Amino acid sequence: MILISFLLPAATGFAQYKKITDPLTPCNGTADAVAGIYTDHTNPKYGPISLKGTAAEKAAMMKNLVAIEKFEEASRRDFKLTGCAARVSFQRWGNSDYGKNVYARYGYQLGVYQYACHVTEHVTKIIGEYRTVFRVDINPILINAGSQLRPGTGNIFFKKTATSLMWTYDFPADAMLGPGYEKNRISNPSKVSKYISESGLLAGRSTAYKSYHEDFIKLNNGSGYTENYMHGSQYDKFTEESYRWIDRHYLITKPGIPLLIPVSRKQYLQDMLEYFEIEKANFYSTVEDLLKKSATDNSDFGIQKKQTWQAHKAAYSQLYEAKKAKVKELLGNKNEEWLKLPAVVAGNTATDDATERLSQTGVFYEMENWDKNIFALYVLNPAYFNNAPGSSVKPSLMEVQFRYELSKESGFSERLFSNFLKNFDMNALRKMLE
Repeated sequence: MILISFLLPAATGFAQYKKITDPLTPCNGTADAVAGIYTDHTNPKYGPISLKGTAAEKAAMMKNLVAIEKFEEASRRDFKLTGCAARVSFQRWGNSDYGKNVYARYGYQLGVYQYACHVTEHVTKIIGEYRTVFRVDINPILINAGSQLRPGTGNIFFKKTATSLMWTYDFPADAMLGPGYEKNRISNPSKVSKYISESGLLAGRSTAYKSYHEDFIKLNNGSGYTENYMHGSQYDKFTEESYRWIDRHYLITKPGIPLLIPVSRKQYLQDMLEYFEIEKANFYSTVEDLLKKSATDNSDFGIQKKQTWQAHKAAYSQLYEAKKAKVKELLGNKNEEWLKLPAVVAGNTATDDATERLSQTGVFYEMENWDKNIFALYVLNPAYFNNAPGSSVKPSLMEVQFRYELSKESGFSERLFSNFLKNFDMNALRKMLE
């Protein structure tokens, strides 16, 4: 790569800890063959390592992270690093909540900074930002993007009518609003707020929309990898000029035990009865708060808003009763075979309108009918997460991520990734879960 006029700036928001000196090796157009630089966790790019916790927790986290660092180093025993500077760092990201157990979330990162040949000085410089990175996330968050709340919960949208405005109401779906909300959302959250859909697990982990279900199975069973294309697509036709930026993910799990188990239709319908009471309380609480805040607004628009909210209160009352009656009817009239089937619900785009929510209640789809934007629902598997809790820093599962680049100017990235595929010991990570 030729550095056109300046280096990309280093990531902002942190004080520089220790700068790696540019190699300044003479070059002509490319720096891909220049000897690489590797620094371990004792020389991170930004500040000293901060693993928050007790002394015992910090020691246990450091032991696990150093072990992962050694696995990566061993994978490059016979590999020559060129065209980049690779820097190790450790970090703690808070906690992950796996049902009844809370685990520390922390991880290892190898950020890979490409060399560039300066266009006027003709010497090798280090680009200040990385696009190639290898990470191991211990006790990762299972939902990477968006809310864990499933479609049909936490919001209601009323379309504009002749007598009311179009309006969306957003409110919590995990517990009733009020003095006990913060306590209850943690200690006794609604069952629907703990649902995880297939698409939720795949968010940020796969763009292979033609094989979403297969990719979900790989992650849920810890049996393979998925790829999320940051630039380009699995389904593109590539040429020598193509640039691809790909995020590969593996979930390292205990053998033979899936992370998630399906929600049955019966469980879903029963859980929705619980949710309707939360939705009712939080909807009315939200509307009353809006009315209170607008009590003195007597402008034409203010009056119209207040009339709309009052109209929606009446409309919601009928919707609530109809949904509740329909769910009870399904639970009472459907046979056990139907009730035991998986709960697959419509996506957000199918249920944004309040009147459509009623028609969607009790409608379940085929598991792989992805063209209708549907989601099979799951919950954490008690057999996986609720055995012995262990210490808060004990690895319960891990996520391995390798973000790599493929192009004529990204040889360093492709070589590192190829070496990883051949030589990194995934089984060593699995043994850390024992």
